[in-house]
Amino acid sequence: MSDNRILVVEDNPDLLDMVNRYLRQWKFAADPFNDHLEALAHFKENPGSYSLVIIDIKMPQMNGIDIAGAMQRAKPDIKIILMTAYDVIPDDLESNLLIAKYKDILKKPFRLLEICNAVKKQMQTAS
Repeated sequence: MSDNRILVVEDNPDLLDMVNRYLRQWKFAADPFNDHLEALAHFKENPGSYSLVIIDIKMPQMNGIDIAGAMQRAKPDIKIILMTAYDVIPDDLESNLLIAKYKDILKKPFRLLEICNAVKKQMQTAS
């Protein structure tokens, strides 16, 4: 079972480290991945290990929305938080992901409290 473990996917190593530290400060268990394709392969091999995924939208080769969609197909009840510094069109997001909602996107730069509140909110919602 997932035991509320979080998979974090961010191609910027400094931001990945910061998010991972934030989550640890709030006692969340997280597995950080800098390589999105490696993260996707790991998730597909271990979908039951995670209850939440935090994914950057803008990444090389495959965007975060596509990665989140692939993860959602592997585990339909996975909770997803997307983060980005860019504007996202709500219709693009919601037509590609059934679970993630535009209002739940974390806009960079964000503070410790913002990411932790977003995680708590997702962990408390029913699957």
